[in-house]
Amino acid sequence: MKGIHSQTSILDPLEPILHEENDARDRAIRRAVETVLTEKQREAVELFFFQGLSQSEIARELGVAQQVVQKRIFGASRRGAVVGGAIARLREALAPLARGEKGA
Repeated sequence: MKGIHSQTSILDPLEPILHEENDARDRAIRRAVETVLTEKQREAVELFFFQGLSQSEIARELGVAQQVVQKRIFGASRRGAVVGGAIARLREALAPLARGEKGA
């Protein structure tokens, strides 16, 4: 037990830095969700990822088919490529953040 506490205390000075980086990442993700997605995609993403609802629960709440929710979040496969969908748009918008670049 003593070893665990001593290992944890080594990270304590880094905790504010890590917390700040996580906050910046979270703000960038929220900003991308608010600015990059369509209203329908944003609604589905917020319910799915931020509120933890299942696709079926979202479909019931929005009054659409579960397949519609899936397409809004993940897109649809056409000729071997994924078309549309919030994830693809967010991935593109947040790519600089994933590479460690500023401005994402």
